[in-house]
Amino acid sequence: MAQLLAVGAEVGALFFYVFLGFLGRRLSILNTQGDKVVSDIIFYFTMPALTITSMNLQVTDRELASAFLILAAAVVLVLISYFLSALAANWLHLPLKNNYAFRMTTAFGNVAYLGFPVAYILWDRLGVFYAAMYALGHNVLFWTLGVWLMQDHTRRASLDWRQVFNINILAIILGLILALLHFQLPPLIYKPLDSMGQATIPLALILVGSMLAESSWRTMIGQKIVYLMVIMRLIIFPVLALAAMALVPQWDQTVRLLIIMEMAMPAAAIAPAIARKYDGDYALISEGVVTTTMVSLLTIPLWAWLLSY
Repeated sequence: MAQLLAVGAEVGALFFYVFLGFLGRRLSILNTQGDKVVSDIIFYFTMPALTITSMNLQVTDRELASAFLILAAAVVLVLISYFLSALAANWLHLPLKNNYAFRMTTAFGNVAYLGFPVAYILWDRLGVFYAAMYALGHNVLFWTLGVWLMQDHTRRASLDWRQVFNINILAIILGLILALLHFQLPPLIYKPLDSMGQATIPLALILVGSMLAESSWRTMIGQKIVYLMVIMRLIIFPVLALAAMALVPQWDQTVRLLIIMEMAMPAAAIAPAIARKYDGDYALISEGVVTTTMVSLLTIPLWAWLLSY
C-alpha cells in the first residue's frame, strides 16, 4: 500500500495542473476561446520543442533499436484497438455517425498531452524520447484513419496529407534524425527550445482540466456507450498490451512498461476538435474524452503501481 501511495503521489502530482484548469474554467478565468489559444500554443510551439529537446539525447544503438520497436508496437496495437472498437460498435448496432465516433474515441489515446508528462515522471527524458516514438506510430494512424472516420461518408473525400505531416510529426522525425546522427543541438538553440518545451506539461494538463469543467456529467450518467469506452480504453487495452509485452520478454523492461502505460491513456483530447472540424459526432466524442480522462485520474497511478512490481 505504501508503494501504491508513493507511485500515486508521483503521477497524481500531474493532476494538480488538471485541478487548476478545472478551477480556472469554473471561475471564468479560462473560456472556450482561451482553450483554443492554449491548444494552439501547445500544438505549434511547446510540444514540438519538447519533442526535439527530449529526443536530442546521447542515446545508445540499443536505445535507438528499442525506439523503433516502440514505433512498430504502437502501429500494431493501435490497429488491434481499432479492430476491437469496430467490433464493439457494430455489436451495439450504433448508427453510422455514432459508430465511427465510438471507434475514434476508443481506439486513439491521449499519448501526447498526458502520455508525455507521465513518461517524463516515470522515466525522465528517455521516457519522453520513447513516448515520442510511440506517438509517431499512433499519430500517423490518428491523422489518417482517425480523420477519415470523422469525414462525411455520404460523399467521397480525399485525405489532406498536411494533417498527417503536421508540425508535431515533423518534430518527431527531426528529433529522430538528430538522434540517428548523434548530433547535439548547440546551446544557443537547445536552451530556448528546452525552456519552451518544459511549458508543455503544465499547459497541457491545465487544458485537460478546463475541458473537464466545460462538460456536463448529467448527460453521461447512464450511457452504456460511455461506460464501454471507459472499460475498453482504460482496462481492456492496457491488459491487451500487457499480454503482448509478455510475449517479448527479451525487450528492454522500460520499453515494455512504457508501451503498456501509453495504452492506458484516456481518449485523445484533440479528438473533439477533429470531430467538430469534419462534422463528426462531437457530443459523443467529448463525453468519451471527459469520462475516460476523469477515470484515468485513478487508473493511471494504479497501472503505474502495478507495473512497478
